[in-house]
Amino acid sequence: FNMEEERGNICCPKINLKTYNAKHKLRSVFGDYKLHLGVDGSVTTCHRCPVLKHSNLPLYLYRDRQGRWVAGQEIGAVRGSLRGGQSEDPGLVMDCPCQATTWQCYDKGWQDDNTVRVEKCQVFRQGY
Repeated sequence: FNMEEERGNICCPKINLKTYNAKHKLRSVFGDYKLHLGVDGSVTTCHRCPVLKHSNLPLYLYRDRQGRWVAGQEIGAVRGSLRGGQSEDPGLVMDCPCQATTWQCYDKGWQDDNTVRVEKCQVFRQGY
């Protein structure tokens, strides 16, 4: 198993999705996400990009057809509870959620949320 090959274009096999709003309506969506492996050990993909899974909950971070990163319970669903994109270049296809510069949460429609951030997590090789 070669993690470098399996993770595709994603530069962060583990990220922390966080908010600076302690009373955020979507508190459960935030936390650590890492590459999601299928039963055969291969990386799960959605729209030709690896999927990340929440460390404790059945939540996923995946790329939608428009190239945005979406957090939700169903991989590939049109709408999740949070999505990230690029304000400078809305047409840019992002290979990793760390590239999203703007985030929106869903609350009776998409609302801009400038409290959301993605941090890269340090990943150690097996055996180290």
